[in-house]
Amino acid sequence: MTAIVGILNRRGAVLAADSAVTVENGARRKIYNTATKIFRLTDGPVGVMIFSSSEVNGMPWDVIFKLFRERYGKQTFPSLMDYVRNFINFLKSENCFSTEKTQMDYFEAEVRRLYSRLATAINDKLPDESDPKDAEIDDVAFNEIINNTIKEFEEHFDEVGVCSEMENYTIDQMRMYASELFDSMAEQYEDDGFGKDFRDKWEKMVFAYMRSKCFYQGTGIVFVGYGEKDIYPSLIPLYISGEFDGRIRHFTATDESDEISPQETAVIHPFAQSDVMHTLVDGINPSFRDVVSNLNKHTASKSKEMALEALKNAGAPKKYLDVVEGLDLNALNDEFDEAVDDYSNTEFSDGVVDAVDSFNLEDMADMAESLVSVTNLHRHISSSEESVGGPIDVAVITRTEGFMWVKHKQWIPQVPLTIE
Repeated sequence: MTAIVGILNRRGAVLAADSAVTVENGARRKIYNTATKIFRLTDGPVGVMIFSSSEVNGMPWDVIFKLFRERYGKQTFPSLMDYVRNFINFLKSENCFSTEKTQMDYFEAEVRRLYSRLATAINDKLPDESDPKDAEIDDVAFNEIINNTIKEFEEHFDEVGVCSEMENYTIDQMRMYASELFDSMAEQYEDDGFGKDFRDKWEKMVFAYMRSKCFYQGTGIVFVGYGEKDIYPSLIPLYISGEFDGRIRHFTATDESDEISPQETAVIHPFAQSDVMHTLVDGINPSFRDVVSNLNKHTASKSKEMALEALKNAGAPKKYLDVVEGLDLNALNDEFDEAVDDYSNTEFSDGVVDAVDSFNLEDMADMAESLVSVTNLHRHISSSEESVGGPIDVAVITRTEGFMWVKHKQWIPQVPLTIE
């Protein structure tokens, strides 16, 4: 797991990351505090931070970044987005980190992970076998549960959108590519009682997932720095899951991007395990914020039900009941959420961002390191897994000086001891 943050103002950008990495072997999990998550991407003012998976199709990201810098490190591009596009083109053109086997291994892993999630979702909707009245379910009802569950998955995939790389990819191409895999899974469908007509529905669902921006496993790569024509720094997240059938599943999260300008003079943008940082900056824990919002919706809905019940008991005319029934609670809930956000911004985050606007690079570096450190402290003193920890790497990027390390754990080869 990871805690990283980018802090930007008109003077430059600061990147900070912890060193924890979680290694899983079946049911076993072990955390090492040795991972590097910040990298110099070019000889100029561009760096990257990574979170989630540390590799793609079996190739470590640090190897890919070093290869990219070796080949394109001296090139410059007008904007940071041009660097992102060039990096994507580099991934497409290189074959050294992705073979036909690793691509099929990736596809199979994604498909089997998706199947496991689907089977779990279906089983969760089945009647409770411990209750004799609910233990029996006929084939029609079972198929309806399967169809409804698949529809829910597909609606979610449609909602998140399609990766640009996959827009022209067809289901026939996927079926041809993975026919052996789908054949091998047929027995599993039958063992799970999904029936012979399940395969067609399942393959359509796989197609919807593999084209979508929904990644169950992938890497977030945060590009930070300057293009050749940029006066101020910017930050752009790129999400990559893997490659199959010669296509890379990726998308650029433009809605999560930030760019310093005369209007937006400072940015604090945490990624991955960002809850503690958001709590410090925004004055409220994001999870608690969601709980408050949901409780307000529940209270409003309950109040409406109680009002209707009271009016009915009092013998109120139907026209009054219809008025109460037609009340739009969504607008009320939205107004409540906006009021909470306005208070959070006014009393907390606006002041912090204003302070960052006046910070020099040293202050920004101290702040970035502290935000990652306090996340580490919270994981240590709470019941949560200590998935943030180890040395904190900090780097600074400016337009004139480029990428510079402030703190960086170094692996230094030891001189062999000679005994005479």
